[in-house]
Amino acid sequence: MFEELYEDIPDLDLYLKRIGIKKPTVLNKETLDEIIFAHQCSIPFENLDPVKYKNPVNLSIQDLFNKVIINKRGGYCFELNGLFWSFLKTLGYDVYCCAARVREVEGYQKSISHRGVIVKFDDGLYFGDVGFGGPMPAGLVKIEEGLKQDVRGEEFWFERIDENWWRLFRTNEAGEREVVLWVCTIPFLAVDFKTISYYYSNSPESIFTQKVMVNLRKPNGHYAITDDLFTGKIDGVKLEQKIESEEQFNELLEKYFGIVIK
Repeated sequence: MFEELYEDIPDLDLYLKRIGIKKPTVLNKETLDEIIFAHQCSIPFENLDPVKYKNPVNLSIQDLFNKVIINKRGGYCFELNGLFWSFLKTLGYDVYCCAARVREVEGYQKSISHRGVIVKFDDGLYFGDVGFGGPMPAGLVKIEEGLKQDVRGEEFWFERIDENWWRLFRTNEAGEREVVLWVCTIPFLAVDFKTISYYYSNSPESIFTQKVMVNLRKPNGHYAITDDLFTGKIDGVKLEQKIESEEQFNELLEKYFGIVIK
């Protein structure tokens, strides 16, 4: 039961082609940094199925592979980081899924609402993410108290909360310290995310059922759609366009995010 959540990637070559990476010969941190960045620049974060098309979100590896790799869609964290975990596992990395809370809100904590990955190397644990709709690091961040790390020009670091939970911080564009996530280092099973994902893809209280969100990092900037507004920033130049029709929406999806709705 639930075996479909733990399968290896059906076709590594197709996955690698989707993110524009050759099959790695060395499974080290530097290789994985390149994979994460390429992944973020190739596969968008998007919640179109739960909010717009009302399609069920299925976390089986085969279904995720068909959606994201074969049909060139994106997904949200439970999909993208679930598929990424299977991909890294299939490559041969020592990796497991972790749970996270998104930011802090007025002195209290939201429930677990995010799925990330943690990779084990000889020198410790590293957090990785290819499925966050916010400011995710463009590579691995070592889980070590107060160690500030430059990740492709952005500064990230962890601070310990207790035995199992850590705050991930970054320095934002204003030069201010900002909480990104609370990350739990306890391994979570793939099945643990089924109920959480079901809630966030179906509940009217979930942000993923309330507004359209599409985001894609690019080597020189980023693109985003939030509800009926397209924005972007490429080489420092800002883009903005009001979306006034379904045809225009689909054109923007294809042009900037590589998503073709059939």
